[in-house]
Parts: sequence; structure tokens; C-alpha cells
Amino acid sequence: MTTTSWYLVQRRIAMSRALFCLFLSGGIAWSDDKPKPGSPAENLAALMKVQKDAEAAYEKTATDLPDTVEGNKKGEELWMAFDKGQGVRLIAAFDLAKSDPKSEVAWTALEWILANPRSYYLDAGIPAMKLAAEHHAANPKIAKTIARLGRMTPAEKVYPKEYDAAMTLLRAVAEKNTDRTARGQAMMGLAWEAFGKFAVAEYKRSSDEEKFAHEAEAAFERVVKDYGDCMWLWGSGKRTLGEFAEQNLFELRHLRIGKTAPEIESNDLDGKKFKLSDSRGKVTLIVFWASWCGPCMREVPHEKKLVERLKDKPFALIGVNGDEDAATARKCVDKHGIPWRSFWDGERGSKESISDKWNLSGWPTVYLLDAKGTIRYKGLNREELDRAVDELVSESVKK
Repeated sequence: MTTTSWYLVQRRIAMSRALFCLFLSGGIAWSDDKPKPGSPAENLAALMKVQKDAEAAYEKTATDLPDTVEGNKKGEELWMAFDKGQGVRLIAAFDLAKSDPKSEVAWTALEWILANPRSYYLDAGIPAMKLAAEHHAANPKIAKTIARLGRMTPAEKVYPKEYDAAMTLLRAVAEKNTDRTARGQAMMGLAWEAFGKFAVAEYKRSSDEEKFAHEAEAAFERVVKDYGDCMWLWGSGKRTLGEFAEQNLFELRHLRIGKTAPEIESNDLDGKKFKLSDSRGKVTLIVFWASWCGPCMREVPHEKKLVERLKDKPFALIGVNGDEDAATARKCVDKHGIPWRSFWDGERGSKESISDKWNLSGWPTVYLLDAKGTIRYKGLNREELDRAVDELVSESVKK
């Protein structure tokens, strides 16, 4: 998939694998009444093999689960069974690491634990992050682990203990690691975290918004300056830390609430060029959507009602479609009777990709512009969106 979000693709793969390996691995774990196979290295290798074999076995059988209520219920049962067993296995790996924390076996165990983002929220996650921060922050081999952790850091408000452990590890690597690539992954993770604080403040219209925006901009500028040519070591595609940092800087500088939306000039799904500014004078809702995105498609009926309700008002809805090719999107438009025009996003990772330029982190994403083209709202849910659209349309009519 060249135009879908690499981040969402990776999450889909990770989640499906987790769901599909849960049952079988749930029933396989070390038993206290059986002798361990041998040395710590052999024990760890055996644990990893159990995980790999269980995953392969479950993926082979899980395709037979029907897409029904009963099938979904069975899938949930399999998830619960696996999660319990997976937690036992990860703790066993952590115990191996803890017994000789500075050893190569310890590092291999910690790396294996933290390779699965689900581990962050299981019993082994916090102690594994703490042990890695204490004994392996300077290890250049930690780079890929830190790249993953930096992008999938637990949410502070929801998982404060997991968040604290993750941030301790990121900061330790940023401070202690002499390997430039490893240090760069940590600095990028810290920059993303600063950006997250800004995004929350912006959404809440907090008085701290400017402060967090300044901190995030400074963090990304440092990444560009000191680590811009380093490759990001997680996810698909070959992209540098500098490229990601520049995208975030573009959002901070041009896509904040109160800024005039950057121009989009590209082809629609029929290959005809048009511009975002063609809708100037109308309240404009920009919707990033794709036919493969379930949440996007669930919003289509509501969006159609919104367009119909405001058809005689100064309002326009413009899509940015993220399908792999415009023909696929065109079929979806015809099937669902979507009346509004959409830009085709272009190939992800290319200079033409609108979603890359706009630093999209998920599908769907919406921006609401007033009649002057100023960004007034971002990331609204359905009820918030209706109220905001009506507010801006009323404001436009009065003028």
C-alpha cells in the first residue's frame, strides 16, 4: 500500500497478529514444576520460539473464525487467553534479564519484551523499561527499540506509570547514548511527546498552547539540526528523522488554529486539477478519508446529510482521498453516492502527498475553515462538527 498511512498499516498488522496469536500462546508458559531447559540464553531462546510457533499456529487457524457476533466473541476469548499467557512469558523473560542485568542475554530479553508495544501495558513493561534505562541506555543496539517507544509512548493521562517509565528510558538514551542514530531516535520521541502536549493544549484552547508550541518547535528544530540525516528505524519506508521533523514543523507553523490553511492544488479523482482556495468565501470542511478506512466510511452518511442540509448555504466539503489509486476511490464514490469533490492524496512518501505534507497522523482527519480560509477547528467529533459548522455558516451569512 503506497498511499495509506504507514503508521496505521503497522498498527493493523500488530493488532491482528496479537489477536490471532493469543489463544495458543495463552496455553503455553513456563511451569514451576518443570526444570528449565538450560542456560539463560537457552531459556530465552526457548521462550521466543514458543511465542513464534504459537503465533504461526494461531494465524493458520484464525482465518476460520467467521465474521459474526459469535465469531467476534470467540476472538475476544482468544485475546484474553493469549494476553494472560503472554504476560507470563514476558515476565519470565524479564526475570532472566534481572538475574544478570548488564549481560548480553539481559539486553536480548529486554529488547524482545519491548519489541511488542502491548508489553508496555503488561506486568513486564514498566520494570523492563526501568531496567533498560538503568543498564542499557548507552547501548547502541537500543536504537530500534527507542524508535518504536518514541512513536508509541503510552498516554500520560491514561497510563501515567507506563508513561513515566517510557519517558525515563527516552531521556536516559538521549543523555547517555554516544551513538548518534540511537540518540536521534530518542530525541525524536521526546519531540513527538512535546508535540502531543501542544496538540492537547490547542484542542482545549489552553493558556499553555503557545508555551507547548514553542517547546515542540524547538525540539523538532534540534532534530533537524543534529540528527536530520539519521534514518528512522521503525515503520515501513526509508525516511529520515529530518523528514518527519520537518513535517511536524510545517504543522506547527502553518496548520495551527488561527492560521490561514495552506493552499492545496492537485488532481481530483478524475485527474482534473483544482485548488482548495476555489472554495474561498464558503465555510469549508476538509476531510481526509479513504475507502479502506472503516471510521471514514461510517461518517459518509452523516457528511452527506450535512452537505444536503447546507446546500443553499455558503458551505463546501472537500475530501482528500488516501486510496492506493484514484480508480479505487472513484468506485467508492460511485457506490456510496458521495457528491463532493476529493483531491487524490498521491503516493505516500512523495513530494506530492498531501497527507504527508499536512503531517497526517490518522484517518479520518478533519479541518474546518471559515469563509476567509482560516483554520478554526481541527479533530472535531460528529456533534462538535455540526455545532461548529452551523456557527461558522451563521457567522458568514451575517457578514
